[in-house]
Amino acid sequence: MSTIQIPKWHIKADYVETCNCDYGCPCNFNGFPTYGFCRALVLYHITTGSHGSTKLDGIDVVYVGSWPKAIHEGNGTMQLFVSKKTTEEQRKAVVNIFSGKAKGEGPFVLFAGTIKYTLDPQFMDIAVKIDGRKSRFSVPGVLDVQIEGFKNPVTGEEQDTKIQLPKGFIWKVADAAKSKLMHILTPNFNFDDSGKNAFFSVIEYKGP
Repeated sequence: MSTIQIPKWHIKADYVETCNCDYGCPCNFNGFPTYGFCRALVLYHITTGSHGSTKLDGIDVVYVGSWPKAIHEGNGTMQLFVSKKTTEEQRKAVVNIFSGKAKGEGPFVLFAGTIKYTLDPQFMDIAVKIDGRKSRFSVPGVLDVQIEGFKNPVTGEEQDTKIQLPKGFIWKVADAAKSKLMHILTPNFNFDDSGKNAFFSVIEYKGP
């Protein structure tokens, strides 16, 4: 039997994560979400990247995930929203990487093993503003995310709060934040977890 050769790939991206957990997200510490289930809207703003000979620079990908229990307990549902201004080759490359089919680093292969329902990717306009803890992104009419940093309750000063996970498979160091807005409405997802956990980081993965 012949095996399909997986192209070499890499991405470097600004990463904005929001979920339904309390600040800091206990999944990063003991693996179990605050309220017993997990749902997340995550942006990857790819600054540089390639999949074989296909360039991925400037592509935005929103990963939507929902799990009835902790992520590692499975039965999740996921869907990708990808920049509309992409070629067919770029779309295939992004879907292969983010679905875990391209193997390699990052959360994609691990998360793929927890997903029961993979919905068709959507290729749409994605509005993005990267500004650290003040970043935001949206798919007009579908989802909207804005994050903000924490402030000292006495002085009002912006706090520089970070979480460091030297063995983290998504990020090693992230700026801790909270969601000012975090909601989605589609035929398959309908939730609003504004005011909960958020992170900003810069990630870099490669494969296979």
